[in-house]
Amino acid sequence: MKRLFVAIKIQPEDQLSSAYQKIKDDLHADHIKWVNENNLHITLKFLGDTPDKDVFLIIQNLGKSLEGTKSFLFRIEGFGYFGNSRFPRVLWFGIEDDGQLQLLYSQINNGLEGFGTPEKSDIFKPHLTLGRVKEFRNMNKLFELEAEFAGKTFQTATVGEIILYESFLKPTGPVYKFVEKFELT
Repeated sequence: MKRLFVAIKIQPEDQLSSAYQKIKDDLHADHIKWVNENNLHITLKFLGDTPDKDVFLIIQNLGKSLEGTKSFLFRIEGFGYFGNSRFPRVLWFGIEDDGQLQLLYSQINNGLEGFGTPEKSDIFKPHLTLGRVKEFRNMNKLFELEAEFAGKTFQTATVGEIILYESFLKPTGPVYKFVEKFELT
């Protein structure tokens, strides 16, 4: 059994790293499980626990679904959270593009239909998860950061490859291993 997901790996540049560090520093008193900066990614499909016998089929189907897909650019901008203002659950950087990520998401989910858990929605909200909130006290600081980074572009990134990852959950945080890479044209 392998715990799998499909994602776009993000290589943080200086401006993104600095903003991420500022958020972590400003919210240091809150109980947040931060994502390791080297693990930043945009999840396109979470497959979860997958029987070993299905991995080859997933690789084949994913490859077919990506045939002819061209590389493209998107922007990482803004900061926010999922949940409500009384209890944020996930802190994130936003993603802005011209709809190509939504198309890519649909392609991959159609190609992997029958694998993993069905998506709750056809609408994709691309984001970079920064941290998962365990306990939060400093809402004013969160609102200040949200206002400070509103509309701010941290990095322009290229989608040049899609990666099928295996995830290993460890007490220190998840470890990701490449299973297969799919280069876009």
